[in-house]
Amino acid sequence: MVVLYGSILGLFLLLFCLAKWQGVGVSAYLYEWGRKKGMFGHEDIRNNIRLLQPDSGGRAEREGVYLRRFYISKIKLLLQMIFIGNLFALCLFIKSGSEHVLKDGKYIIRNAYGMGNTETNLQVRAEDENGMAGHQEFTFIVEEQQYEEILVKQMADRLVQDLPDMILGCNSSLEEVRADLNLMREAEGYPFRIEWESNDYSCIDSDGSIMNEGLKEEGKVLSLTAALIYGTFQEEYIFPVHIFPPLYTQEEKFKKKVYEMLILQEERNRCEEQVELPEQVEGRKLIWSEKKEEESGTIFFLICIAAAVVYFLRDRELRDKVEARNRQMLLDYPQLVSRVALYIGAGMTVRNVFRKIAGDYQKEKKAGGEMHYAYEEMLLTCHELDSGISESAAYEHFGRRCRMIQYMKFSNLLVQNLKKGSNGILEALRQEAKNAFEDRRNMARKLGEEAGTKLLLPMMLMLGIVMVLIIIPAYFSFSV
Repeated sequence: MVVLYGSILGLFLLLFCLAKWQGVGVSAYLYEWGRKKGMFGHEDIRNNIRLLQPDSGGRAEREGVYLRRFYISKIKLLLQMIFIGNLFALCLFIKSGSEHVLKDGKYIIRNAYGMGNTETNLQVRAEDENGMAGHQEFTFIVEEQQYEEILVKQMADRLVQDLPDMILGCNSSLEEVRADLNLMREAEGYPFRIEWESNDYSCIDSDGSIMNEGLKEEGKVLSLTAALIYGTFQEEYIFPVHIFPPLYTQEEKFKKKVYEMLILQEERNRCEEQVELPEQVEGRKLIWSEKKEEESGTIFFLICIAAAVVYFLRDRELRDKVEARNRQMLLDYPQLVSRVALYIGAGMTVRNVFRKIAGDYQKEKKAGGEMHYAYEEMLLTCHELDSGISESAAYEHFGRRCRMIQYMKFSNLLVQNLKKGSNGILEALRQEAKNAFEDRRNMARKLGEEAGTKLLLPMMLMLGIVMVLIIIPAYFSFSV
């Protein structure tokens, strides 16, 4: 994994050097490279940019600036997430690799006094004359270095009296054991380590697991030995239990034997700084390794997926902005048509009406007003008129840029007014304004219904909470 993380960092360094050599940022360098390969030429995104930036309409250089800014921001966010995720995963990998407990392939470092026990996940490969056998896994606990032996006889006697009740688990007594026993390794309030041994491991394991499949009705009586260990002090107590065992497989017997050797080695070297693991069991060579739970690769993979999702969600965000723009233009349409009809009724020409409305909007925007796309398009139409474009062409461009049926109908009315004269234009605009206000009321009603539907689930949840608050006190009052 370290090769992968290092390669990614090297790739970032290479991109940084190439970008500096070109005199641009890394995101801009990748954008220019991808643009030459035809990777950033999606027409849908270009159209959405054109809708959200009215001042870029008809001007390729401005449109290219907005498009370039959009893609560079997406690439920058993607690179930041991958870079941070790679550093985080690399730190986890280094941290995981630095916490070694196994030394020189066969020693486990014991914690000093008061530092607590060390729990180690081990893997072992057993070699025989036929070659390598399969892996075995162990969870092995190495106790801390102990102080000099102290007198704990009274505590041991008290614990021995309590143990029969403490290990019962779900059973009623040791005379009738039908479920797993709770063979604890430590007892709260006591300094002892408890080692359990059974005279028949095929019936009961040292962890208390009961295997009772296939036994006869009368079952089987065996003895369970508890060894209380603290330093050099050790006391054993035998419990008679009734149990029913199956047979171990050869692999399980070998694993049990290896585990017994581990326990024996740990007990022999109790006062040493390290524990030597057995090198051979039953003529089979043991090769030990430490099992690591290393999750940096998974975390890095998830972060890369999240970065890719965020990258593509930027396109969805752009589409949402276009939808919001369309809703705003629909809401502004009735007022816009009404103002045009009002000014034309007052005797102004259509050209002057556009200049008046666009000029008022520009003043409001400079004073801190909100941006309205419909009036931005009118402002752009005024610029076209000032540049020498004919009125009919400018109004047609206005309708096409808005890309909405209502505005295209409005622009057609203005073009017909130029071609056929002003007869009937005022009445047509007033009728259009009336229809637009009716459409706006219908839209408001529809949005209200959608909002009510969205509130249905929270209301049902609140109803459920209220019912619980009412029913529970009533239930307990009846119970009393």
